[in-house]
Amino acid sequence: MEKVLRRFSTFDLLIIALLSACGIATKPFVRMLAQILAGTLIPAGAVAGVFYMLWIVLACSITRKRGTAILVGIVQAVLVVIFDMLGNKGLGNLLIYIMPGITLELVMFIFPKYVSSVFSGLVAGLTANVTGAFLMGVVFMHLPLIPLGISLGLAAISGGVGGVIGFKVYDVIKQLNKVKADS
Repeated sequence: MEKVLRRFSTFDLLIIALLSACGIATKPFVRMLAQILAGTLIPAGAVAGVFYMLWIVLACSITRKRGTAILVGIVQAVLVVIFDMLGNKGLGNLLIYIMPGITLELVMFIFPKYVSSVFSGLVAGLTANVTGAFLMGVVFMHLPLIPLGISLGLAAISGGVGGVIGFKVYDVIKQLNKVKADS
């Protein structure tokens, strides 16, 4: 683990920690709104993926280092357990928060430059959110096939949109830094 962490600068680790915390801090509010929209048959995360995936894709875009998504998942799982929040599922939190990061990392091997475009952000957010919705739907909610399919479809759309927004936020930050440097 120490060898993996050496690839990350202190700034990278700070970004990962802060954006992970932002994702967890906003989750209760986003979840409440998503539950109103989704009802009881569909995991709220499938609808709220727009907000959930924004943070992980933004962290990956800023650091541009493979493994970022997994670290975001680890930090978020630890925060949920420590603060006993968000329907704490004990060790199940490791599965729910880390597996989306792992699948995001695996899919990003398609992109040589990691999360570096709107399209790669879309794919990253979509992949991570579908993974989380699938795990929630199958492991914790035991959804029948049709609600699970609907949930995964919604998760793909909302996660993809969240990934695009996350990358676009990064793009705006990058442009602001460029303008500031030129001044």
